[in-house]
Amino acid sequence: MFPYKRILFFICGLAFTMVAFAQAPPIGSWRMHLSYAGVIDVVKGDKLYAATSQAVFSTDNTLGFEYFNKLTGLSEASIATLGWDSQTQQVIVAYTNSNVDVIKGGLVKNINDIVRSAGQKKINAIYCENGLAYLSTSIGVIVADLSKYEIKESWILGANGNTLEVFSLTKDNNFWYASTSNGIYKTATSNTNLSDAKMWSLLYPSKGSVVKKICSSPTGLIIEQNDSLLLVQPTTVSTLFYRPQQQIKSWAYNEQKITVGTTSKQTGRAFMHLITPSTSSSSVFEQAGTIIHPAACTLSNGIIWIGDSITGLIKLDPATNSFLKIIPNGPAGQITTGLLAISNAVFAAGDAKQGLFAFENGTWQKQNGLDSIMAIGTITQSKIDNTVWLSTAGSGVAQLNNNKLQVFNQRNSSLLASNNNLCYTSGVAIDTKGNSWVSNTGTTISLHVKQPDGKWTGFTNPFGITDAGNIETDDYGQIWCATKNGNGLLVYKPGSSITSAADDRWKQYKAGTGIGNLPSNQVNCTALDKNGFIWVGTDRGIGIIQCADQVFTTAGCDALLPVVQQDRFAGLLFKDENVQTIAVDGADRKWIGTKNGVWLISATGEKIIYKFSTSNSPLLGNDISKISIEPTTGEVFISTNNGLCSFRSTATEGVTTQQKVLVFPNPVPPGYNGSIAIRGLTQNALVKITTLYGALVYQTRALGGQAIWDGKNTNGTKVASGVYLIICRDDSGVEKIATKITIVQGR
Repeated sequence: MFPYKRILFFICGLAFTMVAFAQAPPIGSWRMHLSYAGVIDVVKGDKLYAATSQAVFSTDNTLGFEYFNKLTGLSEASIATLGWDSQTQQVIVAYTNSNVDVIKGGLVKNINDIVRSAGQKKINAIYCENGLAYLSTSIGVIVADLSKYEIKESWILGANGNTLEVFSLTKDNNFWYASTSNGIYKTATSNTNLSDAKMWSLLYPSKGSVVKKICSSPTGLIIEQNDSLLLVQPTTVSTLFYRPQQQIKSWAYNEQKITVGTTSKQTGRAFMHLITPSTSSSSVFEQAGTIIHPAACTLSNGIIWIGDSITGLIKLDPATNSFLKIIPNGPAGQITTGLLAISNAVFAAGDAKQGLFAFENGTWQKQNGLDSIMAIGTITQSKIDNTVWLSTAGSGVAQLNNNKLQVFNQRNSSLLASNNNLCYTSGVAIDTKGNSWVSNTGTTISLHVKQPDGKWTGFTNPFGITDAGNIETDDYGQIWCATKNGNGLLVYKPGSSITSAADDRWKQYKAGTGIGNLPSNQVNCTALDKNGFIWVGTDRGIGIIQCADQVFTTAGCDALLPVVQQDRFAGLLFKDENVQTIAVDGADRKWIGTKNGVWLISATGEKIIYKFSTSNSPLLGNDISKISIEPTTGEVFISTNNGLCSFRSTATEGVTTQQKVLVFPNPVPPGYNGSIAIRGLTQNALVKITTLYGALVYQTRALGGQAIWDGKNTNGTKVASGVYLIICRDDSGVEKIATKITIVQGR
């Protein structure tokens, strides 16, 4: 009834596995690429615990980290708030969907009674005492037993049994206090039936302004109202903190002092205040660029810990007025649609002006020099010169070449600005001749090309469409352009002269036989597979254009609506699914991202190989915006509504000539039961594993450029310890010994 999971703080596995394949995880494993810059809550327990919206991490005086996320046992990736119970020494994690996890000593235990019950519920705050967690929720107070990991009782404070939202709960020696939309209620701690609303009386009416947070102190009840902190006593109400030009973002009462994080209503500057109520003394601290949005704070042993929703966890020592940012490595912002995996690196774009992040050698770094670029959309690499192109929401298009940035917009190219004088681009594609094609949103001159000599030319589509989206080039020099507002798919074929529009041709693909046969006019994405087919993802499934060379012939080329077999049933491929991204792996299989998770389907689309969702995998969210595959390792990077994660798949890109074949793990250690990967093969090579005397042990085909072996012979029995040969045969029929693999005793 109360599932638990063992936390794995990292894929400790085998060190040589991580080194051998540039720190990619073992095949079939996941890893998280979460931003720890946006801290929304902090609590002090046996360590200092900080939460972002996707994960929790802890730190101590050594400034080392422990991580808690979906991969290491947490149930969700949408955290609302934290709590700490000193009696049971446990961290309580509440999620936005009202699910609850409890962490202690490497174990995560789940209390899912609230999320499983009917109705919408929200957990606003957590108060812990004596092994119980009191959850302030949208329906009242729910009490969880932290020893039995179950719900103990509920307190419904509304009159006549009606629910009343509780924002915060606290107690002193004599009374419980609950902050609600009606005001603050109290009841004696001696009452045994706290679930009876009649036991509660109104202490402090809301007076038209909700009391957001309350906390008891030796001298009275501290409350937050109208950007003030007030001390409510039996006969008086006095002001503890008020700054007329500042807005309270967070506060806490610890060690008989109050910490308050504020921001200026005029300038946005952020401040941290330290108040001693007994002496009415106060101090204020500020450091521009360090404290920006103090979403949480707490005092521990005289140190102020600040959770900043932009810059991360901050350690402030009031005695020395020193600030220290404590941020685990990760992308410095939430990853949106911009994602590109290339050999040994990943590029990802953050929200708004957060910029571009690069992942290399297991470390995320922010790319410098891009502060002037508005929100980055798509990311593309030219296979001609390896430059990286960025489409943007207002800055035109940017080209990054060896850390040198060049921006093209309406002032130095054929690109045009929209009515607000911003230049919107949505996609970049590089053809085999090195021409860089750019889609320009907000104008009917929707397609532009930059030739290798630097000359720009714009082309007007004949359909009056101004919402050009992502673009793709095919093997026939044609440009495929998705649209954003239900205008289907555009195809453009340049004539004999790329700069002349005289003999150019255009076609619009839409839903309906004879006019494209797409599943829908709302085209979200396209992908070119290894057969030259164009896969079109729409809000109602997938269409495949298998005759791109015939688009402008008399016969034309309608999309096919493929049928997929799942269990005992067959149906149209992703019928009525909102397909948002498609990626093709080294074996020509398709990774499909929708609003309901991720699928891997066979090369032809006839078979479903994997289906990942938040319920059956560590996938962070079911709403998938982008998938990109690192070609040399086959690691699949998945951008979700709750952050970026990756899955190590079985297929890699094949090499042109078979030179250096890598095997991992090698040697295979005792007790190892995972997959053995053989990488660096030519496309779909035949792989044989034999004894040193040539006896065949196992035979398989590479998936793209990688073959997988489970360490068993053709009879399904584990092979004996020893040295084995790996023999590969390419398409020409040439067979050669590629490498050796050692199996260690004890398997």
